[in-house]
Amino acid sequence: MVRVRRVVPVLLLLVAIPLIAQTPQASSRPPRDLHQVGDHWTAYNPPDPATYPAGARTHVIKAGDTLWALAQQYYGNAYLWPQLWEANTWITDAHWIYPGDVLLVEGEAQAVEAPVTTTVTEQVTDDPMSPVIAQETGLGSPVPLGTEADVYCYGYIGHPEEPMPNRISSFEDVEMLHTPEMMEKSAGAVEGELVFIKGGTATGLVAGETYMIIEPGDVIRHPRSKELIGQHYNYQGQVRILCAESDTARGIITNSCREVHINARLKPMPQLPIPIVRIPELPGFCDLPTGRTRGFIVDSQDWDLALGEGNLVQINVGRDSGLQPGDFLTVYRDSPIPGQPRQVLGELGILTTESRTATARIVGMRRAMQIGDEVELR
Repeated sequence: MVRVRRVVPVLLLLVAIPLIAQTPQASSRPPRDLHQVGDHWTAYNPPDPATYPAGARTHVIKAGDTLWALAQQYYGNAYLWPQLWEANTWITDAHWIYPGDVLLVEGEAQAVEAPVTTTVTEQVTDDPMSPVIAQETGLGSPVPLGTEADVYCYGYIGHPEEPMPNRISSFEDVEMLHTPEMMEKSAGAVEGELVFIKGGTATGLVAGETYMIIEPGDVIRHPRSKELIGQHYNYQGQVRILCAESDTARGIITNSCREVHINARLKPMPQLPIPIVRIPELPGFCDLPTGRTRGFIVDSQDWDLALGEGNLVQINVGRDSGLQPGDFLTVYRDSPIPGQPRQVLGELGILTTESRTATARIVGMRRAMQIGDEVELR
């Protein structure tokens, strides 16, 4: 049986859509040393387009272009803009690109015809009528393993005492969101609401920057040993700081996955990867365990039982165990019949990793999975 585990390199996002624009940002200042190349001005030393491979796909940058928009144009997915950047390493700051420079457009995100192979198994009986089993297996084109919501609207397992000093202290809409009656009902703010923040420049907040809004969730324990693993932190949304003083700040909620409540915490936007992968086949019925990194499903986004394709889960292995975004793990369960091989249930693809945990998406299944099922690196 043909199988592919790893795919193309993991690509990092630069945190948020506004950072891709060519307009000045608080976190990115324009290069100062412009010089003339041919008929235009640029901060870079782009290669001569004549040196690009014969028949290479190119794009002449024009006013208003961004890597974000060009990735959508050429790859059909704006979140693949780092792939475009990686193909043009002479661009030293992705915030700033210059009309007249010529980009090389390449990468596996373009439509590719996947090779198709045929695996034939031996006849297992002497019966000439016993069929020979043949299976066509296509490796498939690379696809994003997750979506923006998968990485920015779920969360992660962290230390229960993780320091996050900046918090939402109140809402600008006092009449609706700041009365005792409404607070008792856990009223929360959503996208577009203005908020007051306890914490400011003295605790790291910077005007113009965007921060994740975090709310603590359940304490997570090992499904068998009950050992403490950590606390789940929910991504509630994002807030942009409008102005900040030493100990206070004001901001606007720019994205809300769920309602944002008083005392929700702020955390710098993480650089979350969206791996570009080829989804592997499930292990064959006769395939043996790999014996590689093992762990357990310890939490899930929606429910504990009947987990299937598309569900997000947390596992208790991460970077410290060598796991990285784009890896795949097999989900299995011991057979209830003594001496019988394990039951293969499905396949996980790793979206993001912490030191000892990881967030994964179920990409294939034979049977429903649940918290407590084991996982093994492919």
